Amino acid sequence: MRLMVRNGSCFVLGIAAVVAFAGVAGAGVKKVANASCSPLYGASICTSYRMQAGKITEVSLRVPIAMIEQAPANAPMIWPPKPDLAIPFAPVVAEQTGFTFADIYWNPHGHPPAAYATSHFDFHFYFAPQRKIEAVDCKDSVKPQSLPAAYALPDVNLPGLGELVGFCVPGMGMHAVPAADLTGKTRWSGSMLVGYYGGKSIFLEPMVTTALLLQKRSFSLRIPQGIEPTAHVRYPREFRAVYLPKQNAYDFTFFY
Repeated sequence: MRLMVRNGSCFVLGIAAVVAFAGVAGAGVKKVANASCSPLYGASICTSYRMQAGKITEVSLRVPIAMIEQAPANAPMIWPPKPDLAIPFAPVVAEQTGFTFADIYWNPHGHPPAAYATSHFDFHFYFAPQRKIEAVDCKDSVKPQSLPAAYALPDVNLPGLGELVGFCVPGMGMHAVPAADLTGKTRWSGSMLVGYYGGKSIFLEPMVTTALLLQKRSFSLRIPQGIEPTAHVRYPREFRAVYLPKQNAYDFTFFY
């Protein structure tokens, strides 16, 4: 089910944070603590960003441990998959970075390819309007002219569904994955995927196992170099999932 309900308390916190940061003399930094919030599995998922000298330096998604712990142990297999949550970023985030919205998919039993057949969450950060992503039907089989170094865009065969060209999923797009994930030589715990459709990049996706998230420790996922430029997108230089002990939550943060 897709939920787009704004959490009033989060909105108030966001306004308070703007005032607090704006009042710091000479700091030149403003933070909107929560641009918008939506409920999922008994927790509140919120977006945020930081600005310095009028330019966005960080874009974040707050991911509470409660959401991870309270996700259902089983969920019906639906094709095409539907996001458990979709949440927009503030207009200024879209204007300056290209990030428009994020969605979350819970996969209690994983999904193909085989490396990802373990309990995990998919977090998609999109560079296109939500209505455009919802209209992706995978009929366009054009792949990008080039991929980041050490990445692959596999064609995946699913029983009863046939071949997914470029691992294309309706309502998402094609998925380029670290080539090393496909060898199965090391146990997978998390990766940064790059999404494409119509030959253009449309999302970045931290895909992370439940086991790693429940360790309650900060971690990083490398953003690949060599993603083909898209006119309206400013690609981040770094991604970190920062664990916050007092909030018992992660901030999934892209840094510029």
